[in-house]
Amino acid sequence: MLLSWRLFKFGDLELSLHPFFLLFVFLWVLAGLPWQTLLLFVLVLGHELTHVLAAKICGVKIYRVELFPFGGVGYLSNPLEFNPKKEFIVAGAGPVFNLILFFGLWNYRLGFYGFPLYAEHALVIFLCQANLFLFFFNLLPALPLDGGRLLRASLSPRLGLHKATEVAAVWGKWQGVLLALVGLLLSYYDYLNLSLALMGLFLYHAAGREQRSAIYVFLRYLLRKEKILKKHGVLQGEQLVAMEGTTIMEVLKRFKPMRYHQIVVLDQACRPLNLLSESQIIEIAFKQGMDTVLKGLVRKQK
Repeated sequence: MLLSWRLFKFGDLELSLHPFFLLFVFLWVLAGLPWQTLLLFVLVLGHELTHVLAAKICGVKIYRVELFPFGGVGYLSNPLEFNPKKEFIVAGAGPVFNLILFFGLWNYRLGFYGFPLYAEHALVIFLCQANLFLFFFNLLPALPLDGGRLLRASLSPRLGLHKATEVAAVWGKWQGVLLALVGLLLSYYDYLNLSLALMGLFLYHAAGREQRSAIYVFLRYLLRKEKILKKHGVLQGEQLVAMEGTTIMEVLKRFKPMRYHQIVVLDQACRPLNLLSESQIIEIAFKQGMDTVLKGLVRKQK
């Protein structure tokens, strides 16, 4: 994995630049668009700082932001995956920022505010197009983009965190391949479209990384949820029913955010054998592994 370059640190927030951004900058400067590149950097920075502000309002601290040409990745002290509502708000804040800027600049171009157009017409058009692109691109339902996080936040309450992450990451890989192919085809007409192909390749790589790390995010989520229960004393409960041949991993995948689960274990005749708590399942998962079947747990608890 390529290391990012640290740009500066403001208070507790560190801002870094991914090498992929430099490759993108090189391509655009080569095309004779240095000012457009600088303005795009400012828009991306504003997009990410809006995420930081939304996270702060939701009581979540972002300690580092890594910038890419289409947005960035925020590293949080308290992961938002555990709270789908907060993840939805924070993820949606960046695209909303770009949409508001687009409408503001477009109305300014049309003279809606009564001010003369001081900036060059072509520059205002570029800013409108750039904001519109950042809005739609970041809303693609693909991790690690904002749209992927919105998708996961929407699916988590029904599918569970692990399955929702898997779905959003797989979507990200497929869309990365599609963007790369479209960018390569369009580069026949304008080599600047290679930047779109590069974004597609990076999206595929980043989505794959999200998919590989899903299990670690999930385990961290399970451990943190038990701490939340002990802290508040109460969590909304949910009951799952599983056959004795089901593995621990298959049960864990059904766990939903902000719910504490009880698992009813049934034999092959669908008769109840035992009732296991979420804490018992997690403890056995760490001691014996994710592939342990519930039948074995029942025998040990008799």
